[in-house]
Amino acid sequence: MMLQDIIRYLETAESESSAIADSEVRGWMSGDDPEVLGATYAFFTNAELVQRITPSMSFDDVFEFVIRSYEFCLRNDPQGDLVDDRFSTACNFVSAFVSMWDEGRDRKYFREMKSLSSHLYTEGPGDLKDSIELAIVEHLFEREDIREFFSDWRDDPQLQPAYEAGKLWAEGGGTSPLTQSRSKQP
Repeated sequence: MMLQDIIRYLETAESESSAIADSEVRGWMSGDDPEVLGATYAFFTNAELVQRITPSMSFDDVFEFVIRSYEFCLRNDPQGDLVDDRFSTACNFVSAFVSMWDEGRDRKYFREMKSLSSHLYTEGPGDLKDSIELAIVEHLFEREDIREFFSDWRDDPQLQPAYEAGKLWAEGGGTSPLTQSRSKQP
């Protein structure tokens, strides 16, 4: 039932304008079904739907859910119609990091995202390490200012391989549309 409710909101986002109770959204956020997790993530990427939540939710509440979603998808590489696999999640992670970076969000969010990346990289199996390195670190490191934020990885024996790979990618000219500046141009 929960999944059908989210899908209904997603399908009628542009034609509806009624309020969506924050208690309903929080119920979706607390679930552990991969498809509900994916549909809820999709819900949060639709600004029109997010604006209809009453009362509105804090950025911190949404961020906490998004981080949990990223961790689940990166760790488990789920397959489904509504949930993102590991690669798509890594792309979303990079895009969100860069968007928030360019918005000038509080550093606590970036520290949390970096901590999640380092935790998954150091404790995860080889395929997860590869995904973190190739789909997250390399692309984040295309931005020199973000690479500097990760400079502590350079001296950590467990994280140094990812740091060096990301640096090599960036210095070799690697680019991605995910890391283009979101700053408003004059």
